[in-house]
Amino acid sequence: MLELPMLELAKILRDIDNLGRERAELFTGIGSEFETAEAIITQINADLDAANHKIEAAKTSWLTTTFQEPPDKVYALPNLPEKHAIVAVDGSQIMPDKHEVTLCYLLNAAYIILYYGTSERPISRTVPKLCYRDEDLMVKPYGNRQVRVNDKILSMRRTLAECAALKTAIEAAKASGIPVVALWDGSLIQWTFESEPPDYREKILGEYLQALDMARELGIPVAGYISDPGSRDFINSMRIMLCDQEIIDCDMCPHAEAKPCDAVAHLKDSIVCKTKLNDGTRSALFTSKSSILERYREHKIKAFYMNAGKEIVRVEVPEWVASDPKLLNLTHAACYDQARKGRGYPIALAEAHEHAVIHGPDRKAFFQMVERSFAKHGARISLSLKRQSKGW
Repeated sequence: MLELPMLELAKILRDIDNLGRERAELFTGIGSEFETAEAIITQINADLDAANHKIEAAKTSWLTTTFQEPPDKVYALPNLPEKHAIVAVDGSQIMPDKHEVTLCYLLNAAYIILYYGTSERPISRTVPKLCYRDEDLMVKPYGNRQVRVNDKILSMRRTLAECAALKTAIEAAKASGIPVVALWDGSLIQWTFESEPPDYREKILGEYLQALDMARELGIPVAGYISDPGSRDFINSMRIMLCDQEIIDCDMCPHAEAKPCDAVAHLKDSIVCKTKLNDGTRSALFTSKSSILERYREHKIKAFYMNAGKEIVRVEVPEWVASDPKLLNLTHAACYDQARKGRGYPIALAEAHEHAVIHGPDRKAFFQMVERSFAKHGARISLSLKRQSKGW
């Protein structure tokens, strides 16, 4: 019998060493980029209208942001009401596997409600859904054609399952009569919807926005919490400000090398904000320019960066939250408090994840139950040779 091979790390030792060296060189030279960024921020502060005009007129594939207030403005941590509730949702799935007994998949959405300052006990629920019928496995219409569910479509369906859980949870939390904040794991901007065929995109986006509609009607702010954000919207706007062309069109850039905009190329929004934000404080609001937001109606997304103690995080909120100081302050205070209670990450989101996640043994047990159901009812069981070899 052949001896099982091991990963031969010795063959890539030089590559690993080069990786460490190149990253060290990058951070050594980043100081000058900070200085450039500070100069650009000063320029933006001097004339917000002129900066916004230049940014909006630029033709670029980058995501940028515009400014309604000085980008280096800092807001102190507001007070959090003693009595309040936090709602959090998350989801996971078991992917369809052609090597198993049949094609099917499982969506598992979970929500949790944590009450503070009251005697009410936490509420947690999971909502698993087995999908195996033709309408579950095929998407129609999809740009005037029928397609089989793939990873991307299944991810969008999981998002919609989380939306359904969110609607149930915020309605239940509202009944307590105390302030409520709903936390969403990750961005509220559904980038993946953008490239879908128009008919399918409008359908799924409509279902997604229904959850935000309900939150607005109930007066419950929804916040997308992004840990370790890689966003560069703010930095990309700085790159436009650095451009020396009167008409900015990145596709027609005359600079082959040493472009002026490369002077801040290695920075991220969170790195710049980190130098200005003390523990608990937040940045100014930034307006996202993602094209999918043109279909968000009154839910267009704005974002701020917050010093959560152990990291700088990005928090996204709908426009109706951003324009209401009371809801915005409640969101700011709740996000910080949750991160503190969770030792750096919101405890409600961590709990929702633990309830939603499907582990390896759960997946195995799921398909074993499907096999037993087939055997019980006399359905034909056919496993691929690949699946059988794994069993052997």
